[in-house]
Amino acid sequence: MKNKLIQAWYAVRYSLWFVPVLLTAAACLLAVGTVQGDMFVAQHHLSDFWWLYSGSPEGARAVLSTIAGSMITVAGVVFSLTMVVLSLTSSQFGPRLVRNFMDDTGNQLVLGTFVATFVYCVIVLRTVEGAGEHMQVPHLSVTVGVGLALTSLAVLIYFIHHIASSIQANNLMAHVGRDLESTIKRLCPQELDREHAQNRYPEPPELPQGFEQRAAVLWAHESGYLKMVDHGHLFSVAQKRDLLIKVLPSTGDFLVSGEALALVHPPEAMGPGLARSLSSAFSLGVARNESQDLIFPAQLLAETALRALSPGVNDPFTAVTCIDWLASGMALLAGRVIPEPVRRDDDGEPRVLLTPVTMRTIIHQALDPIRRAARDNQMCTLRLLGTLATLARQSARQDDVEALSSLALRIKEDSLSHIKLAWDRQEIADSYEKLVRLLDEASRRCAAREGSAA
Repeated sequence: MKNKLIQAWYAVRYSLWFVPVLLTAAACLLAVGTVQGDMFVAQHHLSDFWWLYSGSPEGARAVLSTIAGSMITVAGVVFSLTMVVLSLTSSQFGPRLVRNFMDDTGNQLVLGTFVATFVYCVIVLRTVEGAGEHMQVPHLSVTVGVGLALTSLAVLIYFIHHIASSIQANNLMAHVGRDLESTIKRLCPQELDREHAQNRYPEPPELPQGFEQRAAVLWAHESGYLKMVDHGHLFSVAQKRDLLIKVLPSTGDFLVSGEALALVHPPEAMGPGLARSLSSAFSLGVARNESQDLIFPAQLLAETALRALSPGVNDPFTAVTCIDWLASGMALLAGRVIPEPVRRDDDGEPRVLLTPVTMRTIIHQALDPIRRAARDNQMCTLRLLGTLATLARQSARQDDVEALSSLALRIKEDSLSHIKLAWDRQEIADSYEKLVRLLDEASRRCAAREGSAA
């Protein structure tokens, strides 16, 4: 149930309809409230409320009709502009970045404001009655309608500015980079300090003899991306039934129907009821999100960098921007405690085994593809080496330093074998030598920290 609620929230978040629906509902309630307020105004002279609309029923109808007509027209224009921007973004930066516009609160508020103003005016319009002595003019409601029209004008000016700035590469990459940072903070909440020192990544516990061969297999019943795993539910079931559960895929992996989800030990405990209970902890879908998938926003940055480095686009400056935001997220991860890949009960018995996301994982999934695409681009290669230098200064784990050293060597050998100009090759070689010294210092620092901790 928890998984379904979280995934439902992400589905609502990346939609253009939710905020407009809320604002439309609020407009309906506001219309009812102002109409009730007009009953109070009718008991007093209009001179007591100098700021209220004081025209005739015909004038009220004209004002409300004009506002309603103009608002629905502008809403259509706003929707059309949004679709154009989505199309441009999809073709230039990649289709998966369209979701950043879908969950943009500014775009949702703009569309919702115009629709809500239209709905408000239509509801109030039906209350305007007037002929001879039986005139009923909702003075307060018309005044509020005019105020909403002025607000909508301000929102339109904001939308023009917002839509122009949101399609700029720097702002778009910053948005994805902030998503990566917030995901890291949520999935790795503890910062590295003296109390939470972590010189190496957590090691998985020893498994029972013959675990891989004897364990029962939990199979996937549908195809899709693994979006979320309810670790709490798995742990509760494992503790209650004295099980050891090893989750095989990582969040973000694509699973084919009939592929293994987990191994369960002892195998004789597996039955139809247990299989259904454990399967409910795995949420699969057609698209990934960052609920538990730290790699997803990192790969969005990598995807944009790869498109920027393609011959058809040839925009290395955008690729450098992507590398910079990847560096920001990886530097944040370097200073965080990687959660242990095992959940233990109160007696210390392992119950659930997971696959942790580490610096090496991000390097393999995000930086390595960029390294391959940038092998003959001197500017991006130097920026990659500079990124590794930044990470070397902030690394606190020996495993991270080793992963960075391995990537640095691949970058140097790959670029030197593809870049032809001797000057460029020498500059890359010099940058690599400086990086090696920084990595050696980081390795010694981590070794000293490990020795002092022992």
